[in-house]
Amino acid sequence: MFAVVACRECLKKRVVDLNDKSSTCPYCGTSGPHKNLKIYFQSDDQSLVRAALRQLTGFVPPVEKKQTSDADPYSTLEYRYEHCHSVDEKMRVLAEGLTAVYGEFTFEDLEKIEPKHAEKYLKAMLVEGYVHETKYGRYTA
Repeated sequence: MFAVVACRECLKKRVVDLNDKSSTCPYCGTSGPHKNLKIYFQSDDQSLVRAALRQLTGFVPPVEKKQTSDADPYSTLEYRYEHCHSVDEKMRVLAEGLTAVYGEFTFEDLEKIEPKHAEKYLKAMLVEGYVHETKYGRYTA
C-alpha cells in the first residue's frame, strides 16, 4: 500500500510505502515512523499515488514545444542570429543558416542580416573556415 504523506519537519508531501514501518524524507533528511503521519491519499497502485502527489503539489508537466514544419527558414535564421552570445557563434549560425536557406549565398545575402559588419564577418568566416568560396562571390558552409 502506497500513500501521499507530509514530512513532520519540512511539511513537504512525498510518497511512502506503508508496508515499511519508517522512512527518511528526501527533502530534509528527517527519519521517522509512518504511524501518526497524515495520509492525503493511499492506494495499492503506485502510479495513482504519484498522480495524486502531482495534483496535491500543483505540478504541471512542461508543455512539449512542437517545431512547425512551415516555419520560415529566413526568419528562423534571423531569430537564431539575434540570440547568439558570441561573435564565433554568430558567424557559425550565419554560415550554416545562409547555406541552408540559399544553398550558396552572396555578400548581399549576408548584408541583409548583418548590414554593419557584413564585410568583417565574411572575411572572418573565410579565415576561420566556417565558409568557403565555391565560385567568385558565392559562399557555402
